[in-house]
Amino acid sequence: MKKWVPELILYVAIVLCAFLPVFTAIPSLPWDRPSVVLEVMLSSTMLYTLELRIVLHIVTLLLLGLLLLYAQRVGRIIAVYFGGLFLFQAFSQNITVTPTYGLAILTGNLVIIAITGVFWIWEAVRPRTEFAFRRLPLWRYWVIPFVVLAYWFPVGPGLLPYFHPLLLLTSDFAVTFCPTAPLVIALLTLFYPQVDLRLLRVTSLVGFLIGCFNILSAFVMPGYTLWMLFLHTPLIFISFYGLLLPWLVKTTSAPIES
Repeated sequence: MKKWVPELILYVAIVLCAFLPVFTAIPSLPWDRPSVVLEVMLSSTMLYTLELRIVLHIVTLLLLGLLLLYAQRVGRIIAVYFGGLFLFQAFSQNITVTPTYGLAILTGNLVIIAITGVFWIWEAVRPRTEFAFRRLPLWRYWVIPFVVLAYWFPVGPGLLPYFHPLLLLTSDFAVTFCPTAPLVIALLTLFYPQVDLRLLRVTSLVGFLIGCFNILSAFVMPGYTLWMLFLHTPLIFISFYGLLLPWLVKTTSAPIES
């Protein structure tokens, strides 16, 4: 068997898992899925306290500061932190009690985000990525403004624009997947090619799938605004870039194969 076959099976399995049906305690029909997703997202977001949001924002900023200062020496800590965030988001964001459907589980999202978390935990166990910034061509820093937008995630009541500076410490970043993944993937693209290629591909593929689901949400989900779609452009663009990066960047050193 060619060595790329197991990896291809992995990616196909992730794509298939993304389409697993939702579970609801009160029976729902397939065409109710957008409403189920909306209620789960709104109900789960209400569970994240202000204190939790502030703590996770501050911890993230501190770890990024340590990463700039100490690079590879904090690599395991960064990997454990991102893995923990993704596992937390997989379960907290996709399992909740909704007003209409009772207990609801977004099975597909839960599984693929949990898979991403497991890959990051494995990176901490068997490190293959060099968490160190290097001088890069200027064009490769295009991800930074999008990361800032995702981190701020300036959305308010009615899913409309809300540019309040307090959101820099209280936004959905770190408690939900969509604003968090752009930062994680962007870091891997800035470390490339000294990254675990499978880790980059899995994280980018899951991000791109969920980004595509958000594009569909703009057309089928009640109350989903164009502003909310715009706020998901960092997830869509950076994830797609992460998938294409090995073909876009020719380097003298090869990426690290798992």
